[in-house]
Amino acid sequence: MNIEAIITLVILVIMVFFFVTEKIPLAVVSVTGALVLASLGIIDKSDVFNSMGGSTIVLLAAMMILGSALFHTGIAEKLSFGITKLTGKSEKGIMIATILVALLLSSIASGLGVVAMMLPIVMAMSMNAKISVSRQLIPLAFASSIGSNLTLAGAASNVSTAGLIQDMGIPFLTFFEIGKVGLPLCILFLIYFLTIGKKMLTKGDSSDPKYIKKYTQRSDENGKFSPIKATIAGVILVAVLVAMAIDSDSFPMYFVAAVGAALLILTGCMTEKESIKAIDWPTLFIVGGMSAVSKAMTDSGAGAMIADAVVSILGDHPNKLVFLFLVLLLTILLTNLMMNTSTVLLVTPLFIPIAVTLGVNPVAVGVAICVAASAPFLTPVGSGTNTLIIKPGNLTFRDFFVPGIGVTAVVIIGSMVFIPIFWPL
Repeated sequence: MNIEAIITLVILVIMVFFFVTEKIPLAVVSVTGALVLASLGIIDKSDVFNSMGGSTIVLLAAMMILGSALFHTGIAEKLSFGITKLTGKSEKGIMIATILVALLLSSIASGLGVVAMMLPIVMAMSMNAKISVSRQLIPLAFASSIGSNLTLAGAASNVSTAGLIQDMGIPFLTFFEIGKVGLPLCILFLIYFLTIGKKMLTKGDSSDPKYIKKYTQRSDENGKFSPIKATIAGVILVAVLVAMAIDSDSFPMYFVAAVGAALLILTGCMTEKESIKAIDWPTLFIVGGMSAVSKAMTDSGAGAMIADAVVSILGDHPNKLVFLFLVLLLTILLTNLMMNTSTVLLVTPLFIPIAVTLGVNPVAVGVAICVAASAPFLTPVGSGTNTLIIKPGNLTFRDFFVPGIGVTAVVIIGSMVFIPIFWPL
């Protein structure tokens, strides 16, 4: 019996309890969980603090600054008025625009980057239309995750899965091929949020007025729009988005985002103090703590223990559809507790060889892993796209979980239908 794995799972269950009850702030729970795991020797003590200063944290902080620049330069306000002229000021119209733009952008760029750049625009549109800010943020974050299934480069987890499968000598997908299942899922997602999902969102507006006021404060004291600053900021933001879409090994996303943030300050689009205020530190601690916990899940064998339990349930001659369902379910559960890339690194080497042994199409299983790893809809800590909206929306665990259950069901049912059609089991 793996004692370290069991201890890790027990600590994780305790953390989930506090996440749900919110008796302790999420950031404190995340960091405390990581510290306890390090104290018990399950991960190195340096791992806790390495995760606090890792590339994911740099990417998050830089994207917060980049997103805030849209308000400081007046771009968000201008764009919000332009978009609401097209959509009208109804909640449904703005929600449709938010979801469609997020789906499209996240197919070629980091979902985290999409949320950071769209967050100020969505907030401005909502305030301009005098509708709930917080009710628009969940669809934004979720769309930025599910939209990554439109192309193979939509998420780092897709690329990682493809690389692992190809290393096994199995031809995988072309760039747009995953869109065969991604596009139907995106359509189902939009329908869900315009019908049932809309009713599942938090009632009223739970957003923090003080935070919103600070976040939306303009740089210029007289409130006049500066075309020069707006143009410079716009060029920098577009350049960052394009560089992220290219995702060159020479210029990783966190480096590009950091350069973009520095340029905004150097060109006077934002001051140093404004950029520091734009960073939501509790969010960084949530992600840093959960990164360390994710490492503990891998290092202790806790993740593998869960996966082995699922495999034992299957038996020697499982039904192919049942196998596909369990791959989807396990990957979704893990991606809500671990980072999506960590999840695919754990489950892909496990499930693909099993699929080959059982005579199940490994490409279909690989697609299921990609789709499920981009479904962190049940918890606020499953993805940076979720944690980024916690503070501005003043959102609770319930605000994610209730609409997230429906989206998760959409992903599982849609995948069970479309994956076998395009990649017969």
